[in-house]
Amino acid sequence: MTEKNEKLTIRISNEELEEIDSFLSYNSNYASRSEFIRLAVLEYISIKRVGIITKNNSIHPDPVIEKAVSRMVAAGFYKSIDSAYEEIIKEAWRHNLISEMLKNTDDEYSKIEKILEGEKKYDKQ
Repeated sequence: MTEKNEKLTIRISNEELEEIDSFLSYNSNYASRSEFIRLAVLEYISIKRVGIITKNNSIHPDPVIEKAVSRMVAAGFYKSIDSAYEEIIKEAWRHNLISEMLKNTDDEYSKIEKILEGEKKYDKQ
């Protein structure tokens, strides 16, 4: 049974479309505008779900987390923000939270890859 694909219409300015087309002209990894936009949206969702690590591997936590960690540093529980995050990551590692998160992310990525493979076939039709 073939999955039904939904068609989505978006409004985008000519300048934004030119920017996308310019990017695509130098990046042959994308078969179409549709594929690029789908991947960009999915990547954005993924980044927002994790909410702590940016693309350049710097830490950018949710403001609530950042405020709580800053309070703990100010109270003297940690020497610095960096040492607080380091300890949080070590503790998460000890409790297998990171490996579970990575497994879940890998599972989600695999699902997205399957969807995209179906979309590539759909775009070629």
